[in-house]
Amino acid sequence: MELLNEERQRELLEQPESGMGYQTVEVTLRNGESRQGTAFNAEYLVYSGEALDRLDAISEPSQRLQMLERNEIGRGEEIVEIKVVPSDVPSDSRVRESTGGGGYSSSSGASEAPPEALEKKEQFKRFSAFANDRRVIQTRALLPGTYTTTAEDAKQVSSGRDAVRRYALPNPAPAINVFTIDPPAPGTILQRGIAQPAYGQPGGGVEVIFMNGSPDKTVTGPRQIRP
Repeated sequence: MELLNEERQRELLEQPESGMGYQTVEVTLRNGESRQGTAFNAEYLVYSGEALDRLDAISEPSQRLQMLERNEIGRGEEIVEIKVVPSDVPSDSRVRESTGGGGYSSSSGASEAPPEALEKKEQFKRFSAFANDRRVIQTRALLPGTYTTTAEDAKQVSSGRDAVRRYALPNPAPAINVFTIDPPAPGTILQRGIAQPAYGQPGGGVEVIFMNGSPDKTVTGPRQIRP
């Protein structure tokens, strides 16, 4: 596991997400080696095959410092490049879900959907394990390529663990921080789909990508729900 430096964080924030709160990545090391992994909140990198159970601890400053002192996590010093790569879901495990999704139905993830323009006022939600969600910038806007869900689908989620299951999130930490997005209509370009089974989670929730992000002052929160 690596704690990413500011330069690597900037690189990730300029690239789209792979799902709500994470990016599937390939890193190039100083020795020329390439490795696969998952980046969380553009701050933490877990290499493929590593356990995810330390993500809760690493987000706490005091515990993170202790982990660094014990060399339990790296500082990302050997990483020279990090890029988001496709994360494939086998076709035989695809799901279709419409209940609670406002009548929306699909059998593919949002990244495979055609772009659409938001035609009427609609509210969206974003569930995150991190109160300092890096995809929500200081001007209260979303960065391009950020994942959300519809406010209607979010009604199916009553806890942070519900969000992990419904949106098939790789981070096992409960996604207890809920952001609300009120984008302008028309003028917002989206991709809509269904979260496919992954990481041992069933998926089935509606996922929506803000292809160009959202304007300033369109994001509020987070409010917290139970774990």
